[in-house]
Amino acid sequence: MIRIELSVAGCLLGLYTLFLVAMFFAVRSRASGRRQRGIGTKTFTPQIRNALADYLAGSNDETKIRGFARQYRVEFVDSLLEFRGTVGGSARDRLCDLALELALVHDWCQDAASKDQSVRRQAYTRLSFVCAYEPCRRVAGELLQAALQDVDPEVRLSAARALVQSGNIEELSRVFRLAVSQSLLIRILLAEDLRRHATDLCRRAIPEVLMGDNPREVVAALQILVAWERALPLDGLHKLLDSDNREIRLEALRLAKLVALTPENRSLLLRFLREGDEEENTLAALTAGRLRLQEALPALARCLRTGTSELAGIAASALAEMPPKGWQTLQQIAAGEDSAAIIAAAALDRGRRKAGV
Repeated sequence: MIRIELSVAGCLLGLYTLFLVAMFFAVRSRASGRRQRGIGTKTFTPQIRNALADYLAGSNDETKIRGFARQYRVEFVDSLLEFRGTVGGSARDRLCDLALELALVHDWCQDAASKDQSVRRQAYTRLSFVCAYEPCRRVAGELLQAALQDVDPEVRLSAARALVQSGNIEELSRVFRLAVSQSLLIRILLAEDLRRHATDLCRRAIPEVLMGDNPREVVAALQILVAWERALPLDGLHKLLDSDNREIRLEALRLAKLVALTPENRSLLLRFLREGDEEENTLAALTAGRLRLQEALPALARCLRTGTSELAGIAASALAEMPPKGWQTLQQIAAGEDSAAIIAAAALDRGRRKAGV
């Protein structure tokens, strides 16, 4: 009985060993096949790159390029798109014109209608690059406009980035309105693309969103403006500073240092320093220091004496930005023996060193 059981166990072990050996050779054969296919599909990549580099350098001989585009189209497209991050200006236009001439742009427009999500995403990503060139934008036409309503956020993002390159105020306005309704990540990416058009957008699109009745979009729009970190020709900020919505008030306070200091804005900043909560005090103190608001000296002194350590430090720094009266206030407080005196003395020292005194 034992001999039979050992015999059966030996057979099973032998079969298992054969199975493992067969699996090893199958995996090895598959890996070898993949390597061979990989080598085969990339054979002409260096030659394609060289031909494209010569073309971008000014060569008008397209014979090789057309041959590569006809015989090795997939590899040619991959090589062409490798130049996306390395060319600009006339070289980029020349590259985009080549993509248009070889019907690549038309291919991507057709792919944009695919039901395969990955194909559509890839198509719009490629279109977002070539649409920096106006003739390519004409070919893409209404495709990009319609894609702003696509269910796929990546498609919406690529279409929006393509439209931004037109510089057309209507299209820029549509992209800005899209940005404030999207996720934080998409908003950040589009905000960077829209930054250079800030002045144009402040004429109509931005005021329309800020005066709208959607608090979430108002807050998102204010966050974009703050992220731009540039002076903005924006009117009506006092209405947002006086909003019933606390989130809107806080974002408006962050923006206040970047817009013109009107009498209404000045009055509200002083009110926040006197009557606001800790966060409002902090933001108002930062703005007062940035704008060197002399009327804020008494309120800043109060924040330094009675506020938290963070607020006291910000108020002291604001006072240090406003010599000589701000320095005099810091000297008076520094004469004491409490924590406020230490903070005031340190801020005064920094202010003097910064001024070279």
